[in-house]
Amino acid sequence: MRARRVNQIYAATAVIAAVLGLILCEAFMPGEASEQIPETETVTVTAAETTTATTTAMTTTTTTTTTTAATAATTVTTAVTTAAATAAVPDITIGEIPVYTDTGTTAVYSAEPDSHGLTDQDHAFLSDTVFVGDSICSGLRVYKILPDDSVIAKGCVGARNIFDYTFPLRGKEFGVTYSLSLLKPKYIVFSMGMNDVNMTSPEKFCENYDYLLKTVHTLLPETKLFVASVTPITADCEFSTNAKIDALNAAISEHLEDTDYTYVDIASALKIWDGSLRSGYSGGDGIHLAPDAYYVLLNQLCDELVDTKIVGGWKNGVAYGWAKKK
Repeated sequence: MRARRVNQIYAATAVIAAVLGLILCEAFMPGEASEQIPETETVTVTAAETTTATTTAMTTTTTTTTTTAATAATTVTTAVTTAAATAAVPDITIGEIPVYTDTGTTAVYSAEPDSHGLTDQDHAFLSDTVFVGDSICSGLRVYKILPDDSVIAKGCVGARNIFDYTFPLRGKEFGVTYSLSLLKPKYIVFSMGMNDVNMTSPEKFCENYDYLLKTVHTLLPETKLFVASVTPITADCEFSTNAKIDALNAAISEHLEDTDYTYVDIASALKIWDGSLRSGYSGGDGIHLAPDAYYVLLNQLCDELVDTKIVGGWKNGVAYGWAKKK
């Protein structure tokens, strides 16, 4: 009778020890929710059975703890690696135009185009023209250099993806083709490529541009289409290289030869001796343009199209280009 009593006490002690062992293991597993311990029935077991159960429970718990720690370490390592990789990858496209801060390196910005050399003929031509493109192109609207209806542009747009975007027009948003069908301009100047330079080859750039031009030409067969060169970036800008930009310009210029579409250089007047963007023409990030730079490129555009009489017509009582008498 006494021996049976001792065995019962020993078994109960062993069960209590096993339960305490499980509780302590759970307490040292940070980040893991403790499992509920099921209610136990009062049973009589032998010392051998109790020892086996206790050993198994402790072994299983230890294995779980080790696995959890390894998993947590792997998760942390993966997170650190991913964060480092993300930080190391530079932006390959540009978004909306940043807020311009005048650093005093350019002339004082004036809302009057006449103060920047544009003539009445130039104004008449620009009134007949819509500019289509990316965030650099949108500066013509943002800085109020041209009326809102004269600029269909948005950040991240390129020849490769322009049909994926809608553009603000008259208080609403429309795709590029519908926007142009509403405006029905006499001339369209496409100005984009900065969001293509890191994404596509010069050959693919020409292919994408070709599809855009043919689509718009089918929609507006009477409208004359021009492709402006991609503007340069400053020498210290790490977004891309001017060599890659020049390669795009050379490719599209050659591609448009003997077609119904005309390439126009608007970049040369913005460059310094090494082919990079003049620092005073930078909007602050080495990519976008300061307000003064837009007047420089518009003057160059008009010199190439209006003064050479490639374009012409009458607007607001002013004859320009080939329509102006000698």
